[in-house]
Amino acid sequence: MRFRKPVIGIALAGGGAKGIAHIGFLEVLIENGIPIDIISGTSIGGVIGAAFALEPNIEKLKHKIHTLVESDVYRNLKLNRFKATEEDNWFDRVRNRLRRSLSFAEAATSPSLVPEIAVIRLFEELFDDKTFEETKLPFAAVALDLVSGEDVLFSEGLIRNAVRASTAIPGIFPTVKIDGKILVDGGVTANAPVMAAKRMGADIVISVIFGYEPSPPGKLESSIDVILRGDELAKLKLFRMLIEKADYVVEIRAGNTHWTDFGMYDELIDIGKNAAIKHLDKLKRISSRNMFRRLFNFR
Repeated sequence: MRFRKPVIGIALAGGGAKGIAHIGFLEVLIENGIPIDIISGTSIGGVIGAAFALEPNIEKLKHKIHTLVESDVYRNLKLNRFKATEEDNWFDRVRNRLRRSLSFAEAATSPSLVPEIAVIRLFEELFDDKTFEETKLPFAAVALDLVSGEDVLFSEGLIRNAVRASTAIPGIFPTVKIDGKILVDGGVTANAPVMAAKRMGADIVISVIFGYEPSPPGKLESSIDVILRGDELAKLKLFRMLIEKADYVVEIRAGNTHWTDFGMYDELIDIGKNAAIKHLDKLKRISSRNMFRRLFNFR
């Protein structure tokens, strides 16, 4: 039993539009025979992970996501209104963007800034009535329960509900209510879903992320600037603790890509490919290491 091949888990982080790069990363793994036994995903990582787990075919995945981004269903989300002229990070800077680009009145009186019906239609278009039981690869999505404060791992039931919860950016997309839980984007506390992959049985977890350095602090002239910066750094510290639990980390550097820049589809896929190629030799060694060698930490 000690000589068996390890079960490889791929943990796909959130990152808004940058998450399209996950497709390129997965493509290189497949082309080079690197096994993908388990997938876990947070936010956009959950979207890409779920679609791939249902149909582990890169060309079909590319077509599905590209078609969706070009569709009226996607355009009805009207995400462009969140994009400012100045580029910023996807998640930790969203609320800062809200105060500059949107009225506080809207944010204070609406349950979300994107209508729930538009979000529901998007995930129906993506996943229809598919369930976790229909995936060809074991898959789990991670969300955060605002009631208990606990991370919630979804691995059964309707995929569209689980992934919608995992992508529910607080304040931007509507919360998802399931079994008494009020769920939002798992990226708040578990943007690197490493533990989800381990709980599913992965012996080795490869975490794919979009950076772990703080964004430029800006001028920090107002109290809200200071509050947001402190919040950003607190989440970053937690994120770094999470990726330390991975067996290997691949950082995809997508520059200042705005979280709504899904139109950069082809460029982002190439960025994901290049990141995987850069780490390819090490990824091959990790995935081929048998459990006996891993037990005694032979390199």
